[in-house]
Amino acid sequence: MDDNVHEKYKNKHFPPSSFAPKPAVAPGTTPSTSQQTQHGLPATISQLVEEFSQLSIPGADPPTDLSPAPPCPIKDLPEEILTTIIQYIAISDVAAMSRVSRICKRFAFLVMTEEQIWKRVSVESAFGFKDMHYEFTCDIEGKPLSGDTNGHLLGTGDDDFANEDLEPAIPKPSYSDITFDLLRKQYASSWRQMYRSRPRVRFGGCYISTVNYTRPGAASTSTNTWGAPVHIVTYFRYLRFFRDGTAISLLTVAEPVDVVHHLIKANLHKEHKTVLPSTVMKDAVRGRWRLSGPGDGVETEEAEGDLIVDTECSIPKYTCKMQFTLGNAGKGTRNNKLNWKGYWYHNKLTDDWGEFGLKNDKGFYWSRVKSYRMGS
Repeated sequence: MDDNVHEKYKNKHFPPSSFAPKPAVAPGTTPSTSQQTQHGLPATISQLVEEFSQLSIPGADPPTDLSPAPPCPIKDLPEEILTTIIQYIAISDVAAMSRVSRICKRFAFLVMTEEQIWKRVSVESAFGFKDMHYEFTCDIEGKPLSGDTNGHLLGTGDDDFANEDLEPAIPKPSYSDITFDLLRKQYASSWRQMYRSRPRVRFGGCYISTVNYTRPGAASTSTNTWGAPVHIVTYFRYLRFFRDGTAISLLTVAEPVDVVHHLIKANLHKEHKTVLPSTVMKDAVRGRWRLSGPGDGVETEEAEGDLIVDTECSIPKYTCKMQFTLGNAGKGTRNNKLNWKGYWYHNKLTDDWGEFGLKNDKGFYWSRVKSYRMGS
């Protein structure tokens, strides 16, 4: 028996001369950034995807060895038509586009590399950044805030003392200007990388925080200390965001299966009967949301990634403010978690602020709800 038989086999059938030589890299240098981030992918994955570029769509196998192969008309379609088909799938449901990439390697190549598809998804309002608000568009009750042509809010005192001698306000950059500027500066001109990495709020579901903690029960005088009861407390926080800038917040002990389908604006009232399934919404409050980011202003720009939510409070004279960072939970998933950054309350009568403790509160995880459709 030869212990080196595998080396002899490799040298005989796969000699070094059968492989193309690697391009030389000067000492002290690294491959170009474009090679490392082609199509917004890591270099190793990009190289794998490029191997799919010359592959065609395989047809179905014949039912028997002597039977002819069944027809496969889609494999003869031009790439432009295939790209258009995937675009329509993507703008209707991004998750469905991910499933399309699993059909064959040719579809995987188109989904991963066609920037036209990812641009359409990014600029559309259904799943992209067109409906991301970087300033509040309404008050806490959901009433729209009026504004002038320069984007300033009316009725806030800024326009009560208008002066013709004042210099005109600098208009804020448009949504398109911000998006294309970030595309070049932060996301290597890759729409796919931008869609996956840029912070955004999801509308096709709700964010749920499950809170569990223990507290000691009342001690009994007739038993030993080690026998004192311990209570496990569980409650849930729910947040749902809408495209018009409004939000719904709910704290309850009811589980998600009994809540998510009733988390709609029509149930935001106090006339719930005890026999109705929507009774869980009796403690729900209205709110509004915005993202921090370049859209907040020209002079004082904020880094994207924070979500600010203003809500009503159970006590009418108070309002609440929540601030989160958008995070990722799970392998390959983006913008599906809200991490607490702060929680405050505001006394509208005295204009005082206070802060809630977040000792037991946990982050929010996004859960898809099919009945929400596009989140309108």
